[in-house]
Amino acid sequence: RCPWDELPAHLQERILSRLPLTALVPVAAVSRALRRLLRSPAFHALLSQHRLDAFFLLSPRLAFHPLSRRLLQVPPSPPLDPSCPPLISSASPSFLVTADSLLRLPALPDRSYLIAVVVPPSPSSSSRDYTLVAVTTNGAAVRSYSLDSADPSPRWVPGAELPLPFAILGNAAVASDRARLFVLGRGPDALLVLDLETRKWAAPPVVMPHGLTTAHLFVLDDRLFLVGGVERLGVLERVVVWQLDNDEAVGWVEVAAMPPEVFDELVAGRHGSFWHFQAADRMGTLCLYNALDGRLVMFDAVDCVWTMMPRVSGLGAGESQMWFGHVLEPGVDLLLGQRSPCS
Repeated sequence: RCPWDELPAHLQERILSRLPLTALVPVAAVSRALRRLLRSPAFHALLSQHRLDAFFLLSPRLAFHPLSRRLLQVPPSPPLDPSCPPLISSASPSFLVTADSLLRLPALPDRSYLIAVVVPPSPSSSSRDYTLVAVTTNGAAVRSYSLDSADPSPRWVPGAELPLPFAILGNAAVASDRARLFVLGRGPDALLVLDLETRKWAAPPVVMPHGLTTAHLFVLDDRLFLVGGVERLGVLERVVVWQLDNDEAVGWVEVAAMPPEVFDELVAGRHGSFWHFQAADRMGTLCLYNALDGRLVMFDAVDCVWTMMPRVSGLGAGESQMWFGHVLEPGVDLLLGQRSPCS
């Protein structure tokens, strides 16, 4: 016996529930008693997602795991079809939407494309409801369409029109309250806000950073951030993170800049190229990936730290470009005897 065995079961559960889920996998092999505890529904109810415990997909087989700072095999559940990469995904809780999953739903409205899937913060284990958001940008106005999977007869419901011209809309970041969608307008650059309840658009009078390229929005603790490259005369000079000030008249405030040595590694000499890198985020962890050269950079927005990862090799650039941008969270299936993501 040891001091751990003297603790009441409920205290053991509370202590272990604070560990990242992937760190619990080897714990289950220590003893039968611990394995029973980790597999109990009561313990699963205590678990919450660790900020760094996630899998940033690089392919259907390989992912970057920020907690261990390693490339690991993708967890076996849910299984990923190599022939069907995700079209859109939610950051947390993670949910992937593929072309195959859309076949079970009404067809997308004509000339529309998906920009977001919004998932409730605590979906039940038996079912997962979600809302899909699609848009059309015809050069004169933006219109949104939403589909609620909980509707007995799901259908695309049109929203209000925003009479502003955009060539395309970029990524969308879901607000912490799940009631708004922050969307990046491109051509021209602008910040747009979609109210998911009223389906109405707003275009705050926020001036976007000059020379912005390869931009990506993300949300952390009710704050909106923007990461992107800054170009001058067609040459990428640096990568910056901005935060939107509470005063819209102030606009975007620079809060971090990628160190020169990390920037040079990420860009790998492609300063004048049209394509530089892709971005993905989850709970304040941001990954930038240059698939052409296998360069991966992590930014921890909580601690404001940039980290250059070892070069990724053995992956085709085309495959990585299709899969990167989507994040999976480990599930309790790892504690139920499934294969470890570290194997």
